[in-house]
Amino acid sequence: MKRAKMPEANPKEDRVKVQTSRFGEIEVPQEQVIELPQGMIGFPNFHRYVMVQHRPGSPFYWLQSLEQPSLAFAVVTPLVFDPKYEITLGGAETKLLKVEDPQNIQVWVVVTIPHGKPDAITANLKAPLVINLGNRKGAQVILDNPKYSVRQKMPS
Repeated sequence: MKRAKMPEANPKEDRVKVQTSRFGEIEVPQEQVIELPQGMIGFPNFHRYVMVQHRPGSPFYWLQSLEQPSLAFAVVTPLVFDPKYEITLGGAETKLLKVEDPQNIQVWVVVTIPHGKPDAITANLKAPLVINLGNRKGAQVILDNPKYSVRQKMPS
């Protein structure tokens, strides 16, 4: 994978500008940058991301890497796949994310949409992305709950 130049922050406006392969050039406020100190599973060397909405009104977003133009994960709230979805963070995750207020936690799951088969969409409920909105730190955590699958199908 070709690594992009680090995005440049404009000190005047405190914005980050980056060229992406999926969205072209995007510019976002610095306060919207999410730092994943451990990266995503399989992509430990990429730590800075931003959320880009798929289209207005859509529940889907893209977790776009600011360091790798071609790296973006389709994500959605896990409640789309399981309305009773809940997680419990362990001490290590709480410490890593510096969670002070559980109300600041946002949970997303990575989805896979097979090419040409949007009805066959699945979500990884086993390894959600947890973001502390208070400090914009996030981590993909692996849950020790057998009821959650890495390929959960969309309910009918």
